[in-house]
Amino acid sequence: MMKQIDLSRIKVRSIAGRHSKVHRSQFDVQLSSAGVSDFVDSLPNILKGADLKNLVAAIVKARKTRKPILWMFGAHVIKVGLAPVLCEMMHAGCVQMISTNNAGLIHDLELAFFGQTSEDVESALTEGEFGMTKETVAHYGGIIDTVRREKVGLGEAAGIYINRKKAKNRKRSIFAVAQSLGIPATVHVAIGTDIVNAHPTYDGAVIGAASQDDFKIHCHNVTRLRNGGVALNWGSAVIMPEIFLKAIAIARNLDRKFTKFTVANFDMIGLYRPRNNFVARPRLLGATTYDFAGHHEIMLPLLWAAVRERLKS
Repeated sequence: MMKQIDLSRIKVRSIAGRHSKVHRSQFDVQLSSAGVSDFVDSLPNILKGADLKNLVAAIVKARKTRKPILWMFGAHVIKVGLAPVLCEMMHAGCVQMISTNNAGLIHDLELAFFGQTSEDVESALTEGEFGMTKETVAHYGGIIDTVRREKVGLGEAAGIYINRKKAKNRKRSIFAVAQSLGIPATVHVAIGTDIVNAHPTYDGAVIGAASQDDFKIHCHNVTRLRNGGVALNWGSAVIMPEIFLKAIAIARNLDRKFTKFTVANFDMIGLYRPRNNFVARPRLLGATTYDFAGHHEIMLPLLWAAVRERLKS
């Protein structure tokens, strides 16, 4: 066996003394429903204006015809305060699955229990303290124990744990709300990418198996997109585009009539994998696809406000 670093020697600190760049007080999102749908309808019926109108219509139609609407995103969506919006969408029946990476789970976990997340990497790194928050790791360990005990996927275990521990902000936790509503929530983990990997309590075997279970849950829900479902990716540059590509490949392998669904990619800049795996390649299977550029904290509330108002009318 080659030499390994001894993770039991790391020094941890309390989140109470950690400087976080994101706090719950920034997330008091109350969307106005005054005229947003009319505003979207008033956009020029060309290029992205037409695409946005068509996407709103596709989501509204999917909701009314009971077709799945699947939301995939990177961790940035959580850290810019959009968990309450996603929770509202879940309560409204406009989310049939949420999928994210391990960082998305960590941000949601910290906000649920502490109302803050996103530590200042630059200042913490120079002091040797980046990623060494003991409470975060302790709660993540509780999720690992829940996976072992309940024999469920990682996303469902997170929701169970947050709800059972009665985290003070659990009503704004995407994992807690998804679990309480019976909505599949999946977490797709890479090796060595997250702060929890630096701690000796992290059990890679358990997490890996739970994330593989989540992949199979994700694939099952992607197969349901056939003939009218909608899938959206928000800001995930690598993990979700690669997973979605494998999921639609599996769906087509099992069902050659897997076709006629809608896919939309939202990001701040154009990137190779999202544009190929969410926009170009699904077209080969008969999907209608859209690609939007813009900041999540503006685009996602705008999209949801338009959909919400259209559903009410």
